[in-house]
Amino acid sequence: MGSSPEPPAITDPNTTAANQQTLNTQAGIQSQRGSMVNQVTPTGSLSYQQTGTASDGTPLYTATTSLSPEQQQLYNILTGTKNTAGTQASSLLSGANYGSTSPSDVIGNATSGLVKEAMDKQVSYLSPYFTQQKDQLDTQLRNQGFAPGQPGYDNAMRGLLNSQGNTVTGFESQIEPQMFQQAAATYQMPAQMAMSLGQFGSPTAPTFQNTPSLSVQPANLIGATANAQAAQQKTYEDKLAQNNAMMSGLFGIPTAIMGGWAKSGGVQDLMAALPMMAA
Repeated sequence: MGSSPEPPAITDPNTTAANQQTLNTQAGIQSQRGSMVNQVTPTGSLSYQQTGTASDGTPLYTATTSLSPEQQQLYNILTGTKNTAGTQASSLLSGANYGSTSPSDVIGNATSGLVKEAMDKQVSYLSPYFTQQKDQLDTQLRNQGFAPGQPGYDNAMRGLLNSQGNTVTGFESQIEPQMFQQAAATYQMPAQMAMSLGQFGSPTAPTFQNTPSLSVQPANLIGATANAQAAQQKTYEDKLAQNNAMMSGLFGIPTAIMGGWAKSGGVQDLMAALPMMAA
């Protein structure tokens, strides 16, 4: 007769989990490697190199962007220009003496200087005409019998001089706001130019290109182990059921047959045959 089947061994869950984690890590590394696609474009290239290893053994990579020779030449020229622009911006701010003097004083003094310069030019321009008007009036008054010192002469000449003075004063009132705006713009110009040069001289952030993403799925070791364990358990249960059924068939003899055998001496024959069946 056959022996009873042995139950299947139970797989250590810690070992299965550790092996599954190894597969997960390997799949992650493969996904990373597959996603790091080197690229070459007309303006430059993007490449990946392994530059180290983490404490857990995971490889570490570095992405390097390189310009084409033509673009690299342009970049070198632009970088030199930026450095010059930055130096010029610093010089402009230092030369403007911002903060050392009140802006109102600086702009006010500049306005006064500009107005005086404009007035000097305007008076210099008008002086010949004023002299000519004065001479013409003097001749006219003398021909009319008026002489300097007489009320008629002095009143007429005073009216001319007042008119000429109003012309100069009107020009001054008109030019002063313009000179103020010019002084303010001149004061602000170094800061505006420094800002422009500073922005021009600021570094350009690199632009990295997007690469395709690869996802490698690890093998389901835990699921496969569970399925194999379940299959072994099912096989064991089937064999155990078959063995139990065989044993029941051998020893579950009907009572009626046993009674007939007892009357004919069959019990003695069965008991004599059992040792041979067991062998």
